[in-house]
Amino acid sequence: MRVVRFLLKGLGLLVGLIILGLSGFYVYLSTRPAPKTIKAAGIITPPAPSRFPLKFIDYMFVSGSKLYAGYTTQGLVAVIDTATNQVVAEIGGLPRPHGIAVAGGNGFATASGDDTVGIFDLSSNRLLKKVPGGADPDAIVYDEKARLIYAADHNGKAGTLIDPVTMTVVATVRLGGVAEYAQADPQSGLIYQNLEDTSELVVVDAEKQMVTRRYKLGEGTGPSGLAFDAANRRLFSACDNKKLVVLNADTGQIVATLPIGSGVDGAEYDPVLRRVYTSNGAGSLTVIHQDSADSYRVLEDAPTHFGGHSVAVDPATHRIYVAYFGSVAAYDPVPNP
Repeated sequence: MRVVRFLLKGLGLLVGLIILGLSGFYVYLSTRPAPKTIKAAGIITPPAPSRFPLKFIDYMFVSGSKLYAGYTTQGLVAVIDTATNQVVAEIGGLPRPHGIAVAGGNGFATASGDDTVGIFDLSSNRLLKKVPGGADPDAIVYDEKARLIYAADHNGKAGTLIDPVTMTVVATVRLGGVAEYAQADPQSGLIYQNLEDTSELVVVDAEKQMVTRRYKLGEGTGPSGLAFDAANRRLFSACDNKKLVVLNADTGQIVATLPIGSGVDGAEYDPVLRRVYTSNGAGSLTVIHQDSADSYRVLEDAPTHFGGHSVAVDPATHRIYVAYFGSVAAYDPVPNP
């Protein structure tokens, strides 16, 4: 009984310390100064509760007037009206969904729970079909030039190419590393893929169905988020050692390395405002201005919500969406201070 009491006291002390630590951390978050480069534009309500009370969004994707969010814990993709910030539909049957892409009149969502890519109708939000997605499909993009969907298989260390018209898998490309986020070049049809464990960015030729080049990330390690400036041929690889590595997409040359916040996961680029955003899970959004193709300035590590790891930008309104756990915070950009 003494041992039980001792263990209970120890457990109580541990819980108390955790609560105290979290309380102190949230007090710190609440006392941070207001951001200068972004302003709050509302919180998007999560989908209805399910058997998993803790909600978690992985990736988000903006298409037209809709924001698509993969609710990994809920097994669904939420469809959000960007004009009202309201969830207007839920697409179920997707165990552990992650990324979303759009091609034609259909949406494509990776589901690592059953290693598939779910295909759904954008008008009816009805799940049409599932196709094999490799081992642990994660990020997903549409290659407009090659007219193929590309799913990054995280644990499979591969990329799965899917014909969006026939809804069939056409090839699997071995990457040689753990696949995180990817970007497709609308001009060349090449796909750029972050590899987390090797700290590389590889170039995938969708037509040749193979990796053609490998770029090292210099000081950057453990890359996750990836953004792309197609006009200036620049890639922005967000790394877990608080660095953003900027590369020449054609040569792999590193042109800049910038400091970013802790716990980074996502990266986005706004070509009109010429801003790069990285969403950092420790509770910030790093805002970087692009002065030229090879010159960048960190404007601010803007305070956001703790856990805000995923980011999406609406190209029409320039609104920024940051997912934290099961909610999405919307922000509007403020002109450069």
